[in-house]
Amino acid sequence: MAWAAISQNRDTQGKMDDVLSLKMAAVKICQGGLVGVAPSTGYLNPLSGTASMPYSGVSYEGIDNSSGAAGDLECRVSRKGAHVMKCSGADQTWLQQEVYMDLGATADNATVTKTAPANLGCKVGRVVEVISATEVRISIDGYAGVTQAAAS
Repeated sequence: MAWAAISQNRDTQGKMDDVLSLKMAAVKICQGGLVGVAPSTGYLNPLSGTASMPYSGVSYEGIDNSSGAAGDLECRVSRKGAHVMKCSGADQTWLQQEVYMDLGATADNATVTKTAPANLGCKVGRVVEVISATEVRISIDGYAGVTQAAAS
């Protein structure tokens, strides 16, 4: 059976995916942090070193749902663009290098490193500007929405 092209305009209710609003777990998400969706629940969380947690992007806003139930609130997530992240020891050689979420003892979900962590670190972007030894701007285009094991 052959398929025919549509003959009338159709509203697909499409939306730009630069910023998406995602239901969040019963957690606090701070603006500017790396975030991901827990596969076991489908809710947004601060990104962690959990195996196969898809990296969703950078939180566009801060939302505190720690006293609510999972799914009560949504948080907007930026999936594209260039964002300033914390780091340690950055220099001009970091430019155009891929970076990972830093899983070190003093790191958080807004800290990146050029060194691939041995324990499930996920690629979160590419350095497009070295601001200082402790701050870099990373482009997350093409990285958000990729599971940690498959990021490239």
